[in-house]
Amino acid sequence: MAIEIRMPEVAADMTEADLVTWLVKPGDRVAEGELIAEIETDKSTVEFESPAAGIVAEILIPAGTAGVRVGEVLAILSEGNEPRPSPGAPAPEPEPSEPVHSEPVRSELALSEKAEAPGGGAIEAVETPRAAPQADASPTPATALARRLASQGGVDLATIEGTGVGGRVVKADVEAKLAGAPATPQAKAPDREAIPAEPQAKAPDREAVPAEPQAKAQDREAILADEAFRELPHSRMRRTIARRLSDAKRTIPHFYLRSECRIDALLELRTELNEAAAHEQRLSVNDFVVRACALALQEVPEANASWGEDALICYERSDIAIAVATEGGLVTPVVRSADRKGLAVLSREIRDLAERARTGKLLPPEYQGGTFSVSNLGMYGVDGVYAIVNPPQSCILGVGAGEARPAVVDGELAVATMMTCTLSADHRVVDGAVGARLLSEIKRRIENPLGMVL
Repeated sequence: MAIEIRMPEVAADMTEADLVTWLVKPGDRVAEGELIAEIETDKSTVEFESPAAGIVAEILIPAGTAGVRVGEVLAILSEGNEPRPSPGAPAPEPEPSEPVHSEPVRSELALSEKAEAPGGGAIEAVETPRAAPQADASPTPATALARRLASQGGVDLATIEGTGVGGRVVKADVEAKLAGAPATPQAKAPDREAIPAEPQAKAPDREAVPAEPQAKAQDREAILADEAFRELPHSRMRRTIARRLSDAKRTIPHFYLRSECRIDALLELRTELNEAAAHEQRLSVNDFVVRACALALQEVPEANASWGEDALICYERSDIAIAVATEGGLVTPVVRSADRKGLAVLSREIRDLAERARTGKLLPPEYQGGTFSVSNLGMYGVDGVYAIVNPPQSCILGVGAGEARPAVVDGELAVATMMTCTLSADHRVVDGAVGARLLSEIKRRIENPLGMVL
């Protein structure tokens, strides 16, 4: 019996993903649970496990294919009793009584029911061109997404030089071809016999007045010839970040509250705790800030909420998302129940999540959700941060650098180590007074750090 390995929905609202690598090839025998492929989602690379023991009969989607939709058949796994199907043979029709199998992800993830086909009919089988590449009218090797883009843009794949594995034409190749094409297609020449003599006489000199699309193309080529630059195709992560932040800034009414926090006591306590810890993991200023935010949300629960279409969604736990800069963009892994964890536990968990975020090893449940975010750019010497709210959350705290500044201490002018904290809030959820109470509570705990240890 053949088993169809399909693209699963490994993250909420996911519609497609990139198939990065196959770890097996046709003819390989695999055990149940053995890793067979890797796919790339918006924020991480996820490993596939074989749903059963058997032989890889056929790989339908090659490695490096972008934009593979959820539910699409990736490969065929046989139990080893039937012969391997020939590459050009059409895929057999599934028996009505046989359920469609969906590709599992790591054991930590539960697949959405959308990626399965209950009753054997919710998800249609892949069409014959997928299973029979030899029947394709074009001999040029290309990914499915590249073929679709070329078809929509009217581009012949044979005229494109592929840069993918084995010379395969990929999405970026088609986009580059389309970008170099004229802005509009050439208009069909009118029938000369149908045109009277007078309009022909009034027609402008074609050599003196070039066509507007051609002039624009020439201007663009001239500009590109004078500029030294290179184009970097957008990654899936960058596109997702752009979409989410654009939606957030466009739809969420932001307001900002700023407060100057004196952190001399925090720095002194941190030094004492790190010296006492000896060779154990050392605490950072950010660990104290995360702890302060988690506890403050419990004191001001009105701010620990998000906007819903029919009602506010109020959370009991303080799940704090930490902004982490990676090569591909910003990732926000979430520390669950941060209000119930001590500084040492928080510190270890934050460092573990940040390290795996930078290497693309986070699982979707580790960066989804959260009730509040912290974006700390103090290590770069930034004075203040006016961050964009990370939906569906309603608040994010921007943290600047701790610097020695003039300050009034006990009624006298003195030099103190000050840190600027800026709260960005969604005014649909958090009113000004509620935001002020929350920021005041965060400041109180930062300036009195001993209460966060006890």
